[in-house]
Amino acid sequence: MVQSRYPRDLTDEAIILHCQPYRETSLFVDVLTEGHGRLRLLSKGARRGRHPLSHILRPFSRVRLSWAGRGELPLLTVAEPSEPSVCLEGTALFCGFYISELLLKLLALQDPHAGIFRLCLETLQALERGADLQSTLRGYEVALLEEIGYGLRLDEDAEGRPINADQVYLYRLEEGAVPVGSGGRNGVRGATLLALQQRQFCDDSQLREAKRLMRGVLKHYLNGRSLKSRELFKPTQS
Repeated sequence: MVQSRYPRDLTDEAIILHCQPYRETSLFVDVLTEGHGRLRLLSKGARRGRHPLSHILRPFSRVRLSWAGRGELPLLTVAEPSEPSVCLEGTALFCGFYISELLLKLLALQDPHAGIFRLCLETLQALERGADLQSTLRGYEVALLEEIGYGLRLDEDAEGRPINADQVYLYRLEEGAVPVGSGGRNGVRGATLLALQQRQFCDDSQLREAKRLMRGVLKHYLNGRSLKSRELFKPTQS
């Protein structure tokens, strides 16, 4: 007899990341839980208009849910609103989809990490409050990589020397920041590295450099997988 990987009636706080239709009436529901990490659950019948979960399972909703079942796809059994859900509109909504997609692509299933849960919630709440979108996304990207063990060295160069705000660097993932001439291709100013480390940007040029740097870093860790949410940002992608 196959043992269930999930004891019955596990319960946790969660943020809904994504919902995908399954067959005629059901949903696959991707969630980020506080105590159990990222999960994919099956919600049977949730697409029926009168189903009790049909108005609860929405992206960025905060819920308290329970699940049970065998294998890789546990069954969602209960979901109740936990706190006021984050409400995003316009470009902030696209940013929310981007935040969720990074979690879906970079986090392993069933890997508990309360720090990432807090990071996701705080970032979504910042977007809801009207925080600057680009600086919020850059801060989220840096913090997420730190939480999953891929933190960037942003306050010292590859030789361990403090970053010079006026120096131009080439950032190599296997080494760190390497000083180059002012005309170095794909270079990034030390001031931008320090701004990323402190999550405080002085001007649009720093944000543009930070965006280009983080795009390259994430491309490496995504292993060539594209992000569908970026299509929503054209011509001003995240």
